[in-house]
Amino acid sequence: MKITRRHFLKGAAAALLAGGAAGVWAGSERPTEEKPAAALPLLPRRGIHVFAGGQDVLPALERLIGEIAPSLGLNWVILEVGGGFQYISHAECANPNPLTKADARKLAALARGKSIQLVPMYNCLGHQSWHADVGPLLRAHPEFNEAPDMDPTAEGFYCMSWCPRHPELKPFVFDLFDELLDAFEATAFHVGMDEVFILGQCSRCKGTPNATLFAEAVNDLHSYLVGKRKVEMQMWGDRLLDAAQTGYGEWEASANDTWPAVDMIPKDIVICDWHYGLDNPEFPSIRFFQDKGLRVWPAGWNREESIRRFIEVARKESGPLMLGYLCTTWVDTNQIVKGLAGETVEETRGRRRGNVVAGVKLGAELARGTAG
Repeated sequence: MKITRRHFLKGAAAALLAGGAAGVWAGSERPTEEKPAAALPLLPRRGIHVFAGGQDVLPALERLIGEIAPSLGLNWVILEVGGGFQYISHAECANPNPLTKADARKLAALARGKSIQLVPMYNCLGHQSWHADVGPLLRAHPEFNEAPDMDPTAEGFYCMSWCPRHPELKPFVFDLFDELLDAFEATAFHVGMDEVFILGQCSRCKGTPNATLFAEAVNDLHSYLVGKRKVEMQMWGDRLLDAAQTGYGEWEASANDTWPAVDMIPKDIVICDWHYGLDNPEFPSIRFFQDKGLRVWPAGWNREESIRRFIEVARKESGPLMLGYLCTTWVDTNQIVKGLAGETVEETRGRRRGNVVAGVKLGAELARGTAG
């Protein structure tokens, strides 16, 4: 999920975490330690989402799965693969120097050895470009573009979408899913589906409500992944939330009328409910998704105050359908792994990687119930 959440990049940056509680003096030369606060219950799913990249990221992925994630108590790793895999069925959908099936099998074996669930992710429907930088699927197959006449260089243009009703699309992308599921030996698959702004533009889709189009896309993916492949389906939840009702805004929730689809999709989908700021510090979506009968997996990013409040609300609203906490990164995986290992991170303009590293560490601690 490449993001341009401009309003999340403003305001105070996440503070780096301090060390453990200091001892106190009790009126003598002998120090006495503070009594530690009782640990909160361990949240069941404690995950991290990272870009899989390609061969240049493989050593970092091995280090993340083999060392870093276990040390942080994380037991789920979502790898956003996309074009970073050497597909056999449709080789044109791979970026240069992608991960191979052998690489994926090695990562899968490493994850099993560390009791980590490894989940491949492929962005579906939206995020088929980054502005005018077209992703490998639409670059190779522009016939799948939902709105080929729209100018991706125009001001305000975000990401291209594929046409959910193109007759050749589903069997094509299901071939890609099959390869990823088999290579990573996965029991779950993340389909993305966030920030879909372009819908209902082509002749096949025009005139159909956006909620119907979105629900059709979700249900088609579910029928294949859950119905045929028998794996868990995960997706981002923003398009299922009403921006006006929740107060989240048009990025964290839908202002383009996709949100009624929440009542048109199967209940066994895991909803990764991402929120990175404090637009609505009550985070009503955690309860909303559970009330709809859907499993919810709250996902935060890089702001300490938001992460703390988000997990606080998640614990308060915790029930059988509240799964845990998912750390997201959205910056270079090589740098994230270096930072999590305590090494110097190379900063760039825009998203400060150090803040993301601090956010992951804090989220992991809070999910374990050990943070102060």
